[in-house]
Amino acid sequence: MAAGRAEDTVMRARAEVLQHCRLSAALAPGVFSLTVPTGGGKTLSSLAFALHHACRHGQRRVIYAIPYTSIIEQTAEVFRAALGDDAVLEHHSAFVDDPRQAREARQKTQLAMENWDAPVVVTTAVQFFESLFGARPSQCRKLHNVAGSVIVLDEAQTLPLHLLRPTLLALDELARNYGCTIVFCTATQPALADARFHDVIGAMHELAPEPAALFQTFRRVSVRHVGALADAQITERLAERPQALCIVNNRLHARAL
Repeated sequence: MAAGRAEDTVMRARAEVLQHCRLSAALAPGVFSLTVPTGGGKTLSSLAFALHHACRHGQRRVIYAIPYTSIIEQTAEVFRAALGDDAVLEHHSAFVDDPRQAREARQKTQLAMENWDAPVVVTTAVQFFESLFGARPSQCRKLHNVAGSVIVLDEAQTLPLHLLRPTLLALDELARNYGCTIVFCTATQPALADARFHDVIGAMHELAPEPAALFQTFRRVSVRHVGALADAQITERLAERPQALCIVNNRLHARAL
């Protein structure tokens, strides 16, 4: 996918993240973090790690859990472009079957959604965690296919704080006793290394090369205090940068993004 693109600092950094994830796939199954800023290619890099890791250690599938339905369809489409339609199962509340498909194909898709019987499953965090904690047969029917999987939790910082301990305990159990690998994938990692969670989840291995340096490479926002501005001055500055997004608070301080 990178072929034909101009070589620059950003592309080199993305390639380095991807290569580091591929090489890290040889590590033993366990708990990992992938800390890459926005624009760093963490979606495909995490998928590359998951696929290489699963092949290396005999794991059966990749489960990619995303908190927002608004980005699930986009992620699934990217994965289909890389792996083919048959390899990727999309399962969320907004998913609609293609009516042009034959009845048998639609029934097969429905059954796969009930059991997550596919090489790569793209789903919501709600669907995933309900499978772990739910009491209804429809929710628990996927559990046997969760075992032996690489589980990527995208935007991991959205895990609800008041449910964090039981969530981490369940993930740690999957990693310790059910042959799973867990990847916390985000630009803003939750503070899971804090002493409060040492008894909840094992040590995490970072997949990204030097995350602090990556944030400098991918830095796209500069913030500076310009003092109080009149409306006319703000309008003039905005007119100079038509593609800028500006937020002006009630103190008339402007932050240019």
